[in-house]
Amino acid sequence: MQTDNNDAVRKGFIRIWIIWGAMFFSLFIYVALCNILEPTWVALITLDFPIDTLRNVLYGTSIIMFLIGDYIRKYIIKSNSSAQFTRFNQLAAQTNIPASLLKYQTAVIISLAFSESIGIFGLIIFLLSKDIGSLYIFVGSSAAAMLYHIPRISDIH
Repeated sequence: MQTDNNDAVRKGFIRIWIIWGAMFFSLFIYVALCNILEPTWVALITLDFPIDTLRNVLYGTSIIMFLIGDYIRKYIIKSNSSAQFTRFNQLAAQTNIPASLLKYQTAVIISLAFSESIGIFGLIIFLLSKDIGSLYIFVGSSAAAMLYHIPRISDIH
């Protein structure tokens, strides 16, 4: 039974890696798309728009998003709440996927979504102001957050 569970975790972990890879690859798509658009792109804002203020707010929001994503990931992984445990066990029985893997998958997807949003902030800044430097900063920060939250099979209990 333990071997079957380990095999199921390994197979399920492939799905988690595919999700992580797709989200990480999307950051490269943002950069490539913006580099292609940059020569012909016209900024969507006027000179009186406070883009510096917006950029600074998004920098602060990025830090908060990273911290919240990390906290939620750790909370879900370490949580032993009976209500949460019951929900994961019910879903595990329906899908034939170990509850520990479902719990970990949920934590990873949530933390990756928060990390991905940092890169989207850079895309927004680029589309508004044609600031490619800010795009690189936000996408680089997003990539660093995703690498920090990289899925590890050793995290599954």
